[in-house]
Amino acid sequence: MSIFSRFRDIIKSNLHAAADKIENPEYILDSKYDDLLHERKRIEQGVRDSIAHRIMIQNEMEDLRKKIGKVFEQAKLHRLKALSLEEKAKEDPKSQVQLEKHNSEALKRLQDKMRMEEKLGEFQEKFQKAELRINAMKEKQIALQAKLEDLRLRKEEIKSELRMAEAERKISSALSGLDGDFGDVDLTIQRIEDKVKRTKALAEATTEMALEMGRARGDVIEIEGVTELRAESALKKLDIELLGEGQIERLAPGEIEFFTIEVSGGGTWAFPASDKKEILASLNQIDKEMTRLKEKNELDHDGFEENYKKIFQIIRKRGKLVGRDIKMSAVARDKATTEPAIRIPPEDLEYSEAIKLLEGEGLIAD
Repeated sequence: MSIFSRFRDIIKSNLHAAADKIENPEYILDSKYDDLLHERKRIEQGVRDSIAHRIMIQNEMEDLRKKIGKVFEQAKLHRLKALSLEEKAKEDPKSQVQLEKHNSEALKRLQDKMRMEEKLGEFQEKFQKAELRINAMKEKQIALQAKLEDLRLRKEEIKSELRMAEAERKISSALSGLDGDFGDVDLTIQRIEDKVKRTKALAEATTEMALEMGRARGDVIEIEGVTELRAESALKKLDIELLGEGQIERLAPGEIEFFTIEVSGGGTWAFPASDKKEILASLNQIDKEMTRLKEKNELDHDGFEENYKKIFQIIRKRGKLVGRDIKMSAVARDKATTEPAIRIPPEDLEYSEAIKLLEGEGLIAD
């Protein structure tokens, strides 16, 4: 089965629980944020436990050092007594017995000292390992806190973008459903366009606030799509300078035929019809590779993430987002261009959900 055919059935039926989760990206965002909060608590508990373990080792080392000092003092005492008896022991058998006894006790204490020093070395090694674990966990704690802060700042902005994409999908459906009664078309489109403008204004305001907060902190906030839009604007100005206004109008998007790809929760993307065979072949190649790895039980979480993100790299590099990069009127000139060539699950598709989809026909719906 092809890479995304299974997903097509889920969209049509709209009964499967996995489809409900996929079609609710705002819930997924909130769920991801809650997961990160839970992970932060787990790491904090791990840091506390590791510090407590290090303190216990440190206390054991202090006790052992005291015992070593005490045993060594005892060894010195016995040896001093033995030395004081050496001359007398040459003539007195009883003194000889006492001499041997003190030497034996001194030797025993020195042996005990050596064993305890070996144990102290083991404790020191454990202490160093505990320090390394604590430092590693603290670094992870700092990185996770930064990720939480970033997600907190961008979560509402992303939700606004998702709502904009849903509005654009509804516009596509409204345009493709017109059948001949055009009496109130202008009014309907005007109402939809007003709603889109309000939604976009909200998204732009949220983006501006995020940028201002980032500048205040000295951070760099990457807003997806801004760089591409600025580049396209600069390219258009360059074309006007080189070719003239008349030639630019001749090359307007309305003169080009498009085919579209619909991303669940991510809007509709338009591509030149001349590139359709190449682009679909590239996407299906990625899908087939994931399906092959799944069938061989070799598709782990990292492997899925690495392959799945390639699909959206192709889409962003080769396509234009309808309603943002290109007008709907330039794409939806007839019913053939409003029906997407394929439908793709959301970009933040969970690994567990992807595995379920790959058990069927794949991820892409033709």
